[in-house]
Amino acid sequence: MIGFVLVLFGFIYEDNQLFNGLIIIGLCILLGATVKTLDLIIDQIKSKSYKIWIIPLAIFIPSSMAYLALTEEPVIGMVIGAVIGMLIAGKIDHFSYVFSIIMFILLIIIAIFFKIITIETTTYYIIPVAAAGSFFDEFGHEKYSKNKKVVKFIFKHRFFLKIFAFLGVIVGFAQPIHLTGFICFDIFYDLIEMSYELDFFKNIPKNNNSKLKLNREVKNA
Repeated sequence: MIGFVLVLFGFIYEDNQLFNGLIIIGLCILLGATVKTLDLIIDQIKSKSYKIWIIPLAIFIPSSMAYLALTEEPVIGMVIGAVIGMLIAGKIDHFSYVFSIIMFILLIIIAIFFKIITIETTTYYIIPVAAAGSFFDEFGHEKYSKNKKVVKFIFKHRFFLKIFAFLGVIVGFAQPIHLTGFICFDIFYDLIEMSYELDFFKNIPKNNNSKLKLNREVKNA
């Protein structure tokens, strides 16, 4: 709801720079919640009635990211770099993820072909940095339960990509609004995960194997 309201106000007052920034933040909030929801539907929610949302969510995600990329050029480098990092870490393991990636790339290619956008040189610098941060985060996230509490917290909340994004703002490859949007994405991603783990959505049938895995992680913490 928060994301929808921010995006709505942003489009109503899009000529105002401040309100235009709300579109970025609102879409990042929606993307964070949507990406984690899709992840949960694929891996943990066993009810077939929820599986019908996979395709709509897989379409919404690249469409929203493409819009951000068209209006905020550094987003292209961030998204492509993050995808490369996840591919190397072996996290692209479902057809919906592949579909979303292909759709995003096609939308960007179409935009470049029709000269709607041009790729700036800085984007090519952002891609490897984002790829490295994404890889470290995803690889470490799978291993965090074996580490000490501080290290576990760092990997659980994927600090590497946040640090690299912050450095990108310092160097001038991105703007503070991009970092703000990225942090909002992660906050709402984590909020959906936390809500699910704490059984806020009690009416959602869960995958028993995922529940057992979660219990083991809690005991090991």
